[in-house]
Amino acid sequence: MDQNKGLLFVDDEKEILDILVDLFSDEGYQLHVATRAEDALKIMNAHCIDFILSDLKLPDASGTELLQQVRQKKPETVCVLTSGYLDLKFGSVIEDESDGTLYLSKPWDILTLKQLVSEKIG
Repeated sequence: MDQNKGLLFVDDEKEILDILVDLFSDEGYQLHVATRAEDALKIMNAHCIDFILSDLKLPDASGTELLQQVRQKKPETVCVLTSGYLDLKFGSVIEDESDGTLYLSKPWDILTLKQLVSEKIG
């Protein structure tokens, strides 16, 4: 994998962030985590982030609001919204054609998530 590619995971549950970091730690990406939208935006401003996976419910904003701000500032960033409240088949990824946001339900299919990252940013 390209070590210049940055991944940002945003979730208010630290255990989820730990799982994601463990999942991608051997892939060669620069990994960043945040538990709040405000912190995620600071990371976006300070680092090159190619892929962001955000939970729908965050303590200070919705994941939808966060990804809208990300797309305004860095439209090339792949934006994925995840939630246990999405009514999607396990392992499926749905794209909103109006803004390009990808939706992935929790719990994730790990292979689907890894394949999604690989397909979208290499």
